[in-house]
Amino acid sequence: MKKITMLFALVLISSLSIFAQKENHKHSSPHGGIVKSAGDYHLEIKTSSGMLMVYLLDGNEKSLAIGNATANATLQTEDGQVVTLALPSNKKDGFMAMIDKNKKFHKAIITVSFNGKTANATFDLVEDGHSEHKH
Repeated sequence: MKKITMLFALVLISSLSIFAQKENHKHSSPHGGIVKSAGDYHLEIKTSSGMLMVYLLDGNEKSLAIGNATANATLQTEDGQVVTLALPSNKKDGFMAMIDKNKKFHKAIITVSFNGKTANATFDLVEDGHSEHKH
C-alpha cells in the first residue's frame, strides 16, 4: 500500500511540473519580435519605424513559407481607439503593414489563416510594462 501511495504522489508531482512548464515556457524570436503560441503554430509580431510585421512560425519556432495565407490585426491604442488592418503578405514568410508611428499601440490581436487552419494570438505591445505608473 505504501508503494502505491508513493507512486501516486510521484505521478501527481510529475504531472503538475509538466503543466507548469507548458504554461511558462519561453519562445525564441527569429526576427527579434514577441512570439506567442497560436494553436498548432506560433506567431511573431514586431513593430519598427511605423511598420507592423507578423511572422508565422512552426511548432519549433522556424519561419514557414506562407503561400496563400491571409492575416489581419486588430490594434488598440493607449487612448482606447481600435484599428483593424488587413496585413498584406510579403509572399515569403510574413505579413507587413504601415501603422501610424505617432500612436502608441498597447494591444494587438493577430489572426492568420493558413492551410485551412486559423491561428490567433493576443500581444501586449507596451514596451516597459510601466506606462501607467511611476516608480
